[in-house]
Amino acid sequence: MDNNTDVYFYTFSQFSRDQFILDCPSEKLRRELEEELKMNCEEPRSHAWYHGAIPRQVAENLVQRDGDFLIRDSLSIPGSYVLTCQWRNAAQHFKINKKVKPCMVPYSRVEYRLEREGFDSVPALIRYYVGNRKPVSQVVGAIIFQPINRGLPLRCLEEKYGLSSTHREALMAQERRQKRLSLNITNGHAHDNTHSTQDSTNCQDNGMGRGTQLRLKDRCGSQPASLNQVQERRRPLKAHQSESFLPLGSKAQPQQLADPLLPSPNPKSPVFRTGSEPVLSPSVPRRSAELLAGQAIRGSDSQLCPKPPPKPSKVPLARLPRSPWLDRSSYHHAIAALENTSEEEEDDAGRDEEEDKRRSSFQRPVMETESTFRPADFGSRLLPPENKPLEMVVLKRAKELLLSHNHHSIARHLLIADCQVARILGVTPDLKSQMGVSSGLELVTLPHGRQLRLDLMERHHTMAIGVAVDILGCTGSVEERASTLNRIILVALELKDTVGDLFAFTALMKALDLPQISRLEETWTTLRRNYTQTAISYEKILKPFYKNLYEGTASSPSVVCVPFLLPLLTLMERPSVTPEGAELWETSDQGCDIMLRHLEAARDVAHNAHNYTDNAQRILQGFQTDEDLLEVFKTDFQLRLLWGSRGASVNQSDRYNKFNLILTALSRKLEPPPKTQTLI
Repeated sequence: MDNNTDVYFYTFSQFSRDQFILDCPSEKLRRELEEELKMNCEEPRSHAWYHGAIPRQVAENLVQRDGDFLIRDSLSIPGSYVLTCQWRNAAQHFKINKKVKPCMVPYSRVEYRLEREGFDSVPALIRYYVGNRKPVSQVVGAIIFQPINRGLPLRCLEEKYGLSSTHREALMAQERRQKRLSLNITNGHAHDNTHSTQDSTNCQDNGMGRGTQLRLKDRCGSQPASLNQVQERRRPLKAHQSESFLPLGSKAQPQQLADPLLPSPNPKSPVFRTGSEPVLSPSVPRRSAELLAGQAIRGSDSQLCPKPPPKPSKVPLARLPRSPWLDRSSYHHAIAALENTSEEEEDDAGRDEEEDKRRSSFQRPVMETESTFRPADFGSRLLPPENKPLEMVVLKRAKELLLSHNHHSIARHLLIADCQVARILGVTPDLKSQMGVSSGLELVTLPHGRQLRLDLMERHHTMAIGVAVDILGCTGSVEERASTLNRIILVALELKDTVGDLFAFTALMKALDLPQISRLEETWTTLRRNYTQTAISYEKILKPFYKNLYEGTASSPSVVCVPFLLPLLTLMERPSVTPEGAELWETSDQGCDIMLRHLEAARDVAHNAHNYTDNAQRILQGFQTDEDLLEVFKTDFQLRLLWGSRGASVNQSDRYNKFNLILTALSRKLEPPPKTQTLI
């Protein structure tokens, strides 16, 4: 090889991905690239994965991960294309064969193919292999799916990386020499009848034609290499080469100390055998821990140990006789060591016995089939044994309890009730054994947590209906309704910023967002006039945060005791319960992203369940509860109050539909809709 060619190939090897992509192409170049990409879609130039006549080494440096691919011009066969891709941590090059097929005279058809399938254009070929995830070569098994797009027009790439005529001649001369070398090697193998089989699949180009097929066989096949190649294989490895090129007697660079526990390879024979996996090397000691942790062992890994380890002896171990050279002091040390060993064995036996006891006491988690809400058996302090829906005496008493506490106290009572239902606080050891986990936040993500998910959804919707009744039950002046609305918004702010109960917060916001509440124009106008700061907080803080929670983009508050669980509950139990109608991920263009964000958040909730328990205990430390007010926030009480002692056990869907009509009637009674004028 002449010096000029060496310089050229050395220069090509210095190209890298960082050199290929410019930081900020000018506006003119950007417009030129856009014009190229607007061309006919069946032309390769109209696709960013086509890079034109770039050197082979540049293309190899561009594909970094398995599945990356690009199309370039063949430098050895003008007018042909080469598919360059990364597969199994090695760059691969496949020639795209172009064949002219005669059609109706005087027309002809050009067909592009890699192996069997033929296509009318290169883009059609790429669409087929990328869309169907089919291997571009049955021999190598490479699959392409990630295009490497150019950031500059083809003119700039040819100016920066294109080869001049001198470069092309030098490259083609080098390829011819490598072809001759490959043919000589093949001839050497042909004299040996054992290894005369040749690969007839013409699948790779590498810019060097048939000679590359032979090198591919040396690299990926299982036949022994020729002795003529041994000295060449001893050269230091380049960054893109695999250690499977090394003969058994050579050492990898940089040199490492051999593991004395592994059998040493045979250094006498210079002939080596390469496996079907180019990543593995028979000459480098295998690090078993890294191999088992990083990837599964393949069939060719047996070549890492040419000699299997010795089998253990079948002869039983006999007690060693006392050595005549063992003095008295050494004898006492040996006895002490044996006593210590016996104590350690006893400790191990004790630990094993405890472990066996724990295993024997393990109970399979119980699949709950009945709701924890039993309004018929609920022992109430405020409700009579039998009550009608929305009984006025009970409504008045509940109203008095709410007015006797400020929004700080109300928010903490809501937190206690939510933590009890969600099994964040007050979880007994028997309940933990029954659930199989220590918190309800873990149980809601498991298959046997279905009943808890249904109970939480029941509580969330029932709480929202109760808040709506609190507003619509104010049949007095509009100022009274505005005052009730102000108190509810203050409680929502406390739940969000201080208490960290996002479950109750979203229930309150859901109530304020109901059409029966949002249509009360006079009430909201009075709120803006009498409680301006509260109205601003609702519009500017609470509503955007509520919307972002459902989109999965809200920033988490500093302290969270009960996380936002409703999206997970709805995703897992949507076929059985549909009180809210269509969900956001069913109507939004970003539905899949929203759904994935909620599933990821649910995984974090289950993983950090103990943190929510600690936060709730810290918030409620030293807080004195009012048992009557706490009962108002219990779901059993709300079921009895809203639907009566008999109606609470009716089908859930019927209950919701019936109460929706009641809310609509109450809302229209407070603020009747405007009368339509009829023309006479």
